[in-house]
Amino acid sequence: MKNFNKLLYLVPFGLLAACTASNDTAGNTTEIENAIAIRVFDDGAPAAKVRYQVLPSWYVADTAETSTVKYTYEGETDTNGWVHIDGHQNGSYTINFTKGDSSIVLQYTLNNLNHEYTLDSASLEAVGTVKGLVDLPDSANYAWVAVQGVNTIVKTDTLGQFVIQKAPCGNLTVSAWDSEDLSSIGGTSAVVTSNDTTDLGLIENPNKVVPENAIRFMPSDLISDWMRPLSFPTVLVLRLTEENFDFSKAEKDGSDIRLYDGSNNLIPFEIDGWDTSINSATLNIRVESAADTVRPWMLMWGDKKAKKIEDVDVWEGLSDSLVSALNSVEVLNFEAGTDLNALPAPLNYNWYVQPHDSATVKNNLDQKPTNGIEKADSTIFGKNMLHVQYQANKLGRYVVIGTRIAAHQHDLSRLDSVEVWLKGSGDFEVFLETIVESDTNYKTSYKGSVNEEWTRVAIKPSDFTNPDKKSYHGWDVTRNKITRFTIFVYNGTDIWIDNVRMYGINLDDLL
Repeated sequence: MKNFNKLLYLVPFGLLAACTASNDTAGNTTEIENAIAIRVFDDGAPAAKVRYQVLPSWYVADTAETSTVKYTYEGETDTNGWVHIDGHQNGSYTINFTKGDSSIVLQYTLNNLNHEYTLDSASLEAVGTVKGLVDLPDSANYAWVAVQGVNTIVKTDTLGQFVIQKAPCGNLTVSAWDSEDLSSIGGTSAVVTSNDTTDLGLIENPNKVVPENAIRFMPSDLISDWMRPLSFPTVLVLRLTEENFDFSKAEKDGSDIRLYDGSNNLIPFEIDGWDTSINSATLNIRVESAADTVRPWMLMWGDKKAKKIEDVDVWEGLSDSLVSALNSVEVLNFEAGTDLNALPAPLNYNWYVQPHDSATVKNNLDQKPTNGIEKADSTIFGKNMLHVQYQANKLGRYVVIGTRIAAHQHDLSRLDSVEVWLKGSGDFEVFLETIVESDTNYKTSYKGSVNEEWTRVAIKPSDFTNPDKKSYHGWDVTRNKITRFTIFVYNGTDIWIDNVRMYGINLDDLL
């Protein structure tokens, strides 16, 4: 890897902060001779006989296994944990301390303005792990990945994946190199922490050409924590907005969209909503295996001669439970017995009961809504349900039961239906709305009545009331501005509520 070292003279040098270090000083002295002094601790005590190795920060290990490393300086700490190197050469350096499975790596720079580097407390930490993915050149079967300034280099697999075991704690610069001509592919920096795995993600290849009217992205960008562990085959959702997609350059129905994997193979998908009036579209993408998510994908559009792609059922063969998890969101169920909705963090907002315009509620529910949680009267609803006793029989009086479902406005055009189970007396309205201070509060609603039998109320977007150009804006105007789910009740005395769920969307539509 001698050619690497020649190339790396061009890499800019920088001083990086150390991991678990204090009292770091560097500055001018009256001495012309350079010197460093570092004291190492292990579990709070000065660490004697800790091996150290110093290399230029641009150094990259040789790929030849038989090569012998010529360290700039090497040795062991003294009985008090100190290492002193006098007459140190100018330049930017990395010093790596190791003792068994513990280590720490530090960087420093000495030059005509800074002749000394002193650190009186550097703590050894258990080693970590670094993993990532190299954006391989089209002609390469693998790449080399090196930790600069440390004698560590690994080989990727044919997909570009790599793992660096026993990586020292501290700030590391990782660089990737073409296996064919040893040219640089790219690099990145990261802080490695003790007993942890640091995922560098994709080390991008700047020489990769992205055509006009195309975006290149990692499939992992579409995988949220709530989806893990993944079960294959599965469906990932790509949401297109004016921030990541130029709708003016694509066909009005998205028929010219093409999606390619890292090997330039077409990936099957379906368009689940395409609306240029609000510049919003959604693609449901079929993924057969984990290997299909490793390398970057490319979305392309704008080819007016593109042939129509055959329709594909992206959901074929998926289990009912997986389809449900990817296509529904439970908003309220009261099972936890708390005043938090059923959404996971950070969407688990409080639910509330609010009487308006002289309406009243019993049991102090406006102050403590959980007083209305009762044991469910049917096993189909789980163990709990909400019972609200109220008085709102005059015009304009009503009680609101609701919760925030998103921190900011979201496009829920994909919504298939809203389901809520109700019983009681009187009338109700189910609202999807946004409440914006000093601005228009957009809302769309569905009206109905309840009786003493549990009723499953399933509301499709087409069921929402038409806009009245005053308070009700209708589904088409409200659908991309929704932040809240609410139920208004009036003209009765009791309402029981349970199991509020939205179908056709998933949690990422609210995050």
